Amino acid sequence: MIVGLAALGLFLVALLLLEATRDKRFDSGLYSDEPEWIAISILHWRQVALGEPPAGAERQPRELRSEDPWRQGVQDTTFGYMNPGLPKLLLGGILFAAGHRSASPLVFQRLQGGASREEVERAKAALLPAMPLARRVVLTLAALSGVLLALIAREVVGGRWGWLAAALALALWVASPLVRFTAAYIRTDYFMLPFTLGAMLLVLRARAALSGRRGARPLLVASLGLGLLCGLAVASKFNGGLVCAALAVALPIVWWRAGDERRVSFARGPLAGLALAGITAATVFYVLNPVLWRDPFGGLRDMLQRWSELMAYFQDDWAPRTGVEVARTPLERVALFLDRTLGRDEPWRGLTGLPGGVVLLLAGLAGLSMVALRAPPFHGAAPSERDAALVALIFAGVLVAGTALWLPLDWERFYLPAAPAVVLLEACAIALAARAIFGRRARTTGAVAGKST
Repeated sequence: MIVGLAALGLFLVALLLLEATRDKRFDSGLYSDEPEWIAISILHWRQVALGEPPAGAERQPRELRSEDPWRQGVQDTTFGYMNPGLPKLLLGGILFAAGHRSASPLVFQRLQGGASREEVERAKAALLPAMPLARRVVLTLAALSGVLLALIAREVVGGRWGWLAAALALALWVASPLVRFTAAYIRTDYFMLPFTLGAMLLVLRARAALSGRRGARPLLVASLGLGLLCGLAVASKFNGGLVCAALAVALPIVWWRAGDERRVSFARGPLAGLALAGITAATVFYVLNPVLWRDPFGGLRDMLQRWSELMAYFQDDWAPRTGVEVARTPLERVALFLDRTLGRDEPWRGLTGLPGGVVLLLAGLAGLSMVALRAPPFHGAAPSERDAALVALIFAGVLVAGTALWLPLDWERFYLPAAPAVVLLEACAIALAARAIFGRRARTTGAVAGKST
């Protein structure tokens, strides 16, 4: 009850702070490809929920039109089936319920053949009334992500210092230049983060159940919940697969470290749980992406191929014309990621205006490693604290490494999947340092008082 009320309070605080600090340069009108995201969300909702034919299919030459209705018209654009469908379904449903129920296919460049410039501009202008609500949805998801990250920090650090970690995580998240910029306009990236962070929080709270130590029923329930959250994360953005990989690595290690307390074999514990979670996640992803319904494997290959072709276009054609930096080799990608993450987007500098983010990141890694290994000054860490620190290290490592090694070019939103890991490490660094310093001082004071009596 107390944690729930605290979470609600944190959410309201995060929402107010993000509203006050968000980048306001876009307030004057629709920015970049916001018209396309609004339009595809409304039209995708209508096609899924109302069973309408694909909008804009009539504007495609019949000989080039796919037989699959989920590959026709607006679904055949770069905003259509190649992007996982859940964000469009959620945003489209919200906009539809609020009365924003129509959009023109002329918003999409691929379907503008034969249309005048005035017709295209009118089609985009017609979406302006939907803009405030759509942006507020994104801002709300950013605030929710901050709250979940704060609860994760609390679980990782534990005790009274966990609440300090939670407050720091929320403050760093809201102050992050990357969050303030990307939460100010309409994109689908923020739909993934709450599910990603929710999966991480579930593992931290239910890791004993997921390792099989609580029996078959808790394992079943926890595995279904984990699979649902992971499936929703990937159905929002392919990057959501990073958290699935991180947790699939973490759970067997947590089981192995339990030693004599394992109670069940690996096959009946984490392996069974991960298998059930994987089946659940795959089912959720399949159901939420209609392009897979006819041919699941062929549809997935098609989605990934379209993404590969699009990134090649942006790197080879679009980026040189616009001056956006491109990263092609792993070393170039890591260098670009580090430069932006530790410079332009660094949360500690965003919060305080001071340098030191690199030191905090390294201190966070060191502190969590010491807790996981029960090294001084955390040699008294309980097994649950060690497990939480280990899960956090794997989570942060996979999200940071996966984002850095994939990064194709310097777009702010491409850094977003790693942002929670960076904030978590910085918050844990400060909270663990406080725990080590003041906890030792309290123990020393108690020992001195005991001797004096």
